[in-house]
Amino acid sequence: MAEIFFTIFLFIAITGVTAVLFGGWVIFSILKLAWRAGGALRGGVGNRGGFISGGGDSAARVCGNARCRAANPAGAKFCRRCGQPLGQTQQVAVRRAAMW
Repeated sequence: MAEIFFTIFLFIAITGVTAVLFGGWVIFSILKLAWRAGGALRGGVGNRGGFISGGGDSAARVCGNARCRAANPAGAKFCRRCGQPLGQTQQVAVRRAAMW
């Protein structure tokens, strides 16, 4: 008889812990979504992919598409939002001194 009560108690305990963890995950996801939506409403550039942060990077290239105008990393060949080619990048010749 004690085994039945222990099994029921264990089942309820595991179900409770699972519900608390899942509830925390749901609340965290909702807060993260609200934070991103607030940033988009404020007009901030997100840190997608880790290429640029905050849009203040001087090496970022702006898409030439009038409807897109997304900031892209300096070495990008295509816009990461609309896929339009970004044009030729200027190649700078670099001389390196031999290290002895």
